[in-house]
Amino acid sequence: MDNKEKKSEVKQSFYKRIISFLIPYKHIFLLSFLLNLLFSFLTAVTFPLFKFVLDLVFQNKIGIQEVPTGDFLESIKVHFYNFITYLINVNGDIKATLLNFGILTILLFVIKNIVKYYANYVSGVLQERLIKSIRDKVFAKLSGISLDYFSRSRQGNIISILTNDVAVLNNTTIINSLNVLREIIQVIINIGFLLSISPYLTLIAFSASIFTVLILRLARKYLQRYAKRMQQYMADFTSTLQETISGIKVIQAYNSEAKANAKFFDDTEKYVKAAIKHKNMTSVVPGLSEIFAIFALCIVLVVGGGLVIDSQIASSDLIVFILLLFGTMGPVNSIVNSIAGFQRGYVAADRVFSVLDAKSNIYSGKVPIKGFEDSIEISNVTFAYENDIVINDISFQINKGEKIAFVGASGSGKSTILDLIVRFYDATTGIIKFDSLNIKDYDLAQYRKLFSIVSQDTVLFNDTIANNIRYGKENATNEEVVNALKTAYCWDFISKLPEGINSNVGDRGSTLSGGERQRLAIARALVRDPQILVFDEATSALDSESEKIVQDAINKSLENRTAIIVAHRLATIIDCDRIYVFSNGRIVESGTHQELLSLNGVYKNLYNIQFNGN
Repeated sequence: MDNKEKKSEVKQSFYKRIISFLIPYKHIFLLSFLLNLLFSFLTAVTFPLFKFVLDLVFQNKIGIQEVPTGDFLESIKVHFYNFITYLINVNGDIKATLLNFGILTILLFVIKNIVKYYANYVSGVLQERLIKSIRDKVFAKLSGISLDYFSRSRQGNIISILTNDVAVLNNTTIINSLNVLREIIQVIINIGFLLSISPYLTLIAFSASIFTVLILRLARKYLQRYAKRMQQYMADFTSTLQETISGIKVIQAYNSEAKANAKFFDDTEKYVKAAIKHKNMTSVVPGLSEIFAIFALCIVLVVGGGLVIDSQIASSDLIVFILLLFGTMGPVNSIVNSIAGFQRGYVAADRVFSVLDAKSNIYSGKVPIKGFEDSIEISNVTFAYENDIVINDISFQINKGEKIAFVGASGSGKSTILDLIVRFYDATTGIIKFDSLNIKDYDLAQYRKLFSIVSQDTVLFNDTIANNIRYGKENATNEEVVNALKTAYCWDFISKLPEGINSNVGDRGSTLSGGERQRLAIARALVRDPQILVFDEATSALDSESEKIVQDAINKSLENRTAIIVAHRLATIIDCDRIYVFSNGRIVESGTHQELLSLNGVYKNLYNIQFNGN
């Protein structure tokens, strides 16, 4: 397959996907199309009406014409004029006929603008529905894709695609296509009238279109290049904005406001430069197109004037021809502008499709699962982020009812093995069995429902306490929410709030202390009554007083449950049934607290550092 065939195939696929967005709204699209079709027709017929004025004023006559045979366009034109004559003619009374013509013209423009209003309204509904539909599809894709996608992508770039690119895709492709369709219809109707007056003059007038097509072909690659830069630079400054807002405390603490500003200013400057180049190109194309159109119009005036002098066409026909020609230039320029802008939509669509086409590396199995009966067995598991091995040939077993702990230095692989067990990622090699069956075979949603996770970085949403807890169980009753809060030692501070569980926690829980946020995360984990509780360094970021309260909440929540605990502070896992010590992606020691101390190895060294200070 050569490059031309590949490009043609890509374009066909692109148009099919664009159309697929329209299918759910085909009725709205059809109504919008019909209204725009009617508007185009009403706009087009306004110019030929002036022939009546010219004939009435300058020739003092108007009447029914004989319909010619053999000339289709001419016969349509005569039928149209005869119909209008029938409506306005008052038995040869020129003044009365002129009055009727004025009334008809006013009525026509009133109807045209009513149609325009409803066409714009329906198009607006279609536009907003399409934007929502596309955004919802992209968001649904992002919410379900495996975590490795986010580790490879910048958050700001994702946000830019979801907000900016979706809007550009809709405005410059789907809605632009509707506008182009409307303008094309008007141009076709106008051309029909022009051809009915003089095919020769029409050919001269539209000779400029050849040059316009050539200009568009030359400009297309530059428009696409600048559009691609615009979308990328927009993603860059959106990413910088997101990072700045997230890290505003760090920026202000280190007096780095000027550095943050400089980066954002540089990103926006790049966008502006690309936007100016794109704007210049989109302005040049219709400008040159108009110059060629005016050149053709002047030739029409000269040649048409000669035809009038030679009595080959009526002067009123030439004037109407010129009016129609002027009326056609606007839609033609609009089409040229839309086609030029379409290149930006093509780039935006490519970025949106890159998200929709992203492949998830985690696939759900089909085997149903309702509970944890026996054990989790990790056998010869290795995991690598691209070429960086994080877990290296690890094997161990977690029995039902056990409390297992993972300890080790930062980056040793203890949190990664949790992600593998919960199936945020899949092992590169080796196998993880849950009750003797590969975890890949289970229904993913049902499998993850067995777990509740409390991590070091507590994520709370800008919502009420009750709704944050219900993230753990959507249909949880108020009683279940309160019981979970009490078990997690949250009730002491919640009961003092004016609105209790209906109090809003603010953005990321900003109205609460670190310990309070962590206890809410435990309550959220408990409300779903999980069979396996996972704590990933849940107390490492807390002060001693908060840590003790949270640790008490953890201990209470662990009663009669299987638990996996990743801990930095060894005091929190002394009572665990087994402790696995990680180092450089491997398990180097395992046993109870006392057994590990007696080995005088890595664990004993960690213990001495924390408790003896040496």
